[in-house]
Amino acid sequence: MIDRMKAFVLEDVATLRLKEFPLPEIGPKEVLYQVKACSLCTVEQRAYSGKKHFGFPFVGGHETAGVVLAVGAEVKEYLVGDHVVSTFNYCGECDFCKTGQGTQCQNGYASKPRFPFEGTIIGGGMAQYLAVQTQQLVKVSKAIPFEEMALTEPLACCIHSVEKAKLKFGDTVVIIGAGIMGLLNSQLCQLQGARVIISEPDEQRRDKALALGAHLVIDPNKEELVERVKEVTAGRGAEVVINTIPLANAWLDGMNALAPYGRLIAYSAQDSKEKIPVDFGHLHNKEYEYIGTVSPTIENNLRATRLIGEKIIDMTPYIEKMYDYCETAKAFEHAVQPNTYRVVLHHYETVKVEK
Repeated sequence: MIDRMKAFVLEDVATLRLKEFPLPEIGPKEVLYQVKACSLCTVEQRAYSGKKHFGFPFVGGHETAGVVLAVGAEVKEYLVGDHVVSTFNYCGECDFCKTGQGTQCQNGYASKPRFPFEGTIIGGGMAQYLAVQTQQLVKVSKAIPFEEMALTEPLACCIHSVEKAKLKFGDTVVIIGAGIMGLLNSQLCQLQGARVIISEPDEQRRDKALALGAHLVIDPNKEELVERVKEVTAGRGAEVVINTIPLANAWLDGMNALAPYGRLIAYSAQDSKEKIPVDFGHLHNKEYEYIGTVSPTIENNLRATRLIGEKIIDMTPYIEKMYDYCETAKAFEHAVQPNTYRVVLHHYETVKVEK
C-alpha cells in the first residue's frame, strides 16, 4: 500500500523543490485523488515568475484531471477507478453555492483539495495525491485523455462569461485578445450563433483564431478597433464585447465598440491601479451593461466536461506541449514564455526526492 507521495513545492520565485510527504488520510465524504494531468495556468505562472505572491511555500495546480483511488465511508456517487476533474472553492453549504453563485463561495477555503503540507495550496495538482471533498469533483468520460480533461476549468470560466453575455442568434461579439481564454470564449460564442470579431496584435494568434472559427480578426496596431467594428455592423456596434486583456486602453475600446443595449464582459482583471474613466451619462443613455465575471461555478465545470467529453469543443489546439512530472521546472520555463498556450504535466514517472 502506498503511504508516501511527492509534490513540487515553490519555495521562492523560480525555485521549485521536489519533496516527499505522507499520503493524505481521507474523511468520510472525501476521495483519494491521483493527479494524472495538470495544466499550468497563469496563476501558477505568475507565482513562479514572481508577478503575483500567494506566500511561500506554495503548491499550485488547479487545472487537473485524475483517478479516484479510494473513497470515504459516506461517499455514494464515486467509485474507485472513476475518472474525475478536481475543482476547488465550493463549500456547497453557503447561500451563494446554493443559489448557483459558487464563484462567491464564503467558505471555499475550508474545503480545498489537501495533503499534509504547511503552506499555500491552490488546487494542489503539483502533488501526486490529494484528499478531495466530493462537492469539488466532476465525473468525466474515460474515453478522453487526461490532458484534455485537465483544461476543464478554463473552458468552464469561459462558459460562465458567455452565459452572462446573454447572447442571441446573430449577435456580433468582439473579443479582445486571442490567448486561450479569448479563443475559448470565441468558440463558445460561435456555438451560441454569434458572429465573432477578435482583436489581437500577434499574427500567429490571429491565424489561430481564424482556424478556430472566428469570422473576422483585427490587428489593433494597424486598424482602429472601434471604427472597424462600426464599419462591419453598419454603424451599430457590437452587442457584446468580451475583454481578456488587463490594459486600460482595452477597456476604453470595449466600451466605445458597444451598440446600444450592449454588454461589456469584464473577463480580465486589471494589472494596474490606473483609473479608467466611465461616462455614466453615456451608459445611462445607451443602456449599456458592464458585467464582471470571475471563475466558474460547479455547474459551469460540469457543462465544460460534457462539451469536452462529447467532443463538441476540441481542447487539443490549446495544448502547447506536454512534459513528464519530473520535468516540472522545464515545463514552467516553457509556460512563462510570451504567447504560450497551455503547458500540461503528466504524472507518470519515478524521481528522486529531497526530504
